Amino acid sequence: MKDVPVPADTAPLAVAPCAVVTLNYNGAAFLEDMVGSVAPQLCRSGSRLIVFDNGSTDGSDRIVEERFGGEEWFSIRRSPVNLGFAAGANQALSDLREEVVVLANSDTVFLPGSLDALLQGLARHPGAALAGPRLLWPDGTLQPSLRDFPFPGALIREHLPFRSLLSSKYSSHASERRADWLVGAVMAIRTGMFREAGGFDTDYFFYHEETDLQYRFRERGMEVWFIPSSAVVHIEGGSARAVFGRDTTLRYISAKLRFLRKHGSPLDIACF
Repeated sequence: MKDVPVPADTAPLAVAPCAVVTLNYNGAAFLEDMVGSVAPQLCRSGSRLIVFDNGSTDGSDRIVEERFGGEEWFSIRRSPVNLGFAAGANQALSDLREEVVVLANSDTVFLPGSLDALLQGLARHPGAALAGPRLLWPDGTLQPSLRDFPFPGALIREHLPFRSLLSSKYSSHASERRADWLVGAVMAIRTGMFREAGGFDTDYFFYHEETDLQYRFRERGMEVWFIPSSAVVHIEGGSARAVFGRDTTLRYISAKLRFLRKHGSPLDIACF
């Protein structure tokens, strides 16, 4: 996709308050930092945050409730069991009335101004169902989040050294641009388009549910945009390790195969 520069003098667009939703499962190591990082931005924008706890057993839900429970912008909902990301997110978003929901992993940290920048970026593109920020490693270096849909040709480009420069993953992350799909650590989603596309497919328990959703957006003529003016730190794998431990990589591979079985051909599956 071609980079689309945004003029520096573009006037900020008026954006309505959003709902930030974070799913939590045993996130005691990072959930409090995530909520604390976005709290000042919620207050300024009139937005709110919902923690959807997916059956945690480490007390992480109680920790954030004790610290933030008295804040007007904070609320918590709980599932007695771990529903997985897809089903948990569908339930968390099912009755929200905000036009935009920002779905954020519990192992993220919002840098100052990042929420406003992400919402402004989504507002610039009326055809976009989803927008995502520039992701950073904890040391401040870029964590590539642009991706091509994982059909065999794209996977070859991504993994072979002499072809990798043709892959979205290794392309420039400097300019605002359309994407096939974005790593779903933080996603600003238009609620109406999300529901029109059917929400997340609950056949995915964890991993590639965002790939599947963004593929279905594409099938419906909806866009996905990368907004590098918004920057969020992502402790990649933090949420997954809380769920799967050492089985994380195997879960990722099986989710990719599930995507190909749903959207690919028998040849795609055989090549993978």
